[in-house]
Amino acid sequence: MVTPSRHQPLSLPLLSTASALLAAAVGASYAYVDLSLNRMGVSASAIGLNASMPALAWLLATPLMPWALRRFNPKALLPGLLAVAILAILCFPALPDADVWMALRFLFGGGTGMVFRLVEYWINAGSPENRRARNVGIYATTFAVGIMTGATVTPLIGTEGWPPVLMMAILALAAGLVFAFLHGGPPPIKEPPPMGHRGLFRGAARLPLLGVLLFGLFEAAPYTMMPVYAVRSGLEEHWAAWCVSATFAGLILMAIPIGILADRFGKVRVLVSSAVIALIIPALIPSAMQSPEVLLLTMLVWGGSAGSFYNLTLAMLADHFKGAGLATANASFGTLYAVGSLCGPILHGLSMDSWNPQGLMISTAALFALFLCVSFWQSVTARGAICTIETDPSPD
Repeated sequence: MVTPSRHQPLSLPLLSTASALLAAAVGASYAYVDLSLNRMGVSASAIGLNASMPALAWLLATPLMPWALRRFNPKALLPGLLAVAILAILCFPALPDADVWMALRFLFGGGTGMVFRLVEYWINAGSPENRRARNVGIYATTFAVGIMTGATVTPLIGTEGWPPVLMMAILALAAGLVFAFLHGGPPPIKEPPPMGHRGLFRGAARLPLLGVLLFGLFEAAPYTMMPVYAVRSGLEEHWAAWCVSATFAGLILMAIPIGILADRFGKVRVLVSSAVIALIIPALIPSAMQSPEVLLLTMLVWGGSAGSFYNLTLAMLADHFKGAGLATANASFGTLYAVGSLCGPILHGLSMDSWNPQGLMISTAALFALFLCVSFWQSVTARGAICTIETDPSPD
């Protein structure tokens, strides 16, 4: 097995810079693709289906990551994936057809998404345990800054013609150049995984994998459904739009501090504390609607506490797995996140339609309540197993 100590030291600043540049290209693609489809006269449901293509690509491609890490040089995978993404970008204006764009978004989302999965594996495997959560928090912060920057700059340069396309291609190319300057690469895998994806749920990975599945299910709530909830609750549209920005701001401001706390006091303890906060906030939001400023502050805290689920659960995997086991765990992690991302909008939409508009608060609170119940059950069973071992006399 190859361990991180036998590779070049992890260059977190360069990895984070490359990730931010690529994330900016992804953030720019949201407004460009969706608004372009709208100008083509595509229906809202078809635009929503197009937007689900990246998650579908992650779902199909992520389980192949352990095999690819064994078969190919891990660092050599990055330029190939970026080439796929850049080619897809350049084809958007050349092939202005809604059906073709579904395939192009699948390729673009799949290529960029797998780059991020490789970077996450790289950071996870290369970080010492006492700084792992902080390092993942730094990565998550730069990723969120990149997404926000791309989404903000695109309307300023326009969403028609070649300018936004060239900007996205240049950002992705710049990310590739930064990756090229990095020494070493993700630790290669020399041996087959010690267990399959199903076996992970019977071991230490159960809690972090459940956590990222629930985060994937939750993620659509503040970013896509919360503005609808706010308007239906009587808030003006510009305040409803600011809810998304406040949630992102919470993720950016709190990811690194929460990571530092997790490294110091324990990842499970901090994760459970974040889940408690994320569970309480849906009960406070209806009252916070009376004051838009209080609502935005509430959304900021919600974004930071709930957003920590991705960072902390990702960091938890490397506490229990190394080498091929970590690659398999990371692949399961990405797959479950994709499943949650696909199903979350449907879950929250149905909940809001059933109990308009408070169904959104019910569905989000239920996710964190489920996590806390499983966490409590796992803690009780683990203590019971320890007590059994201590009271069972060893055979002579």
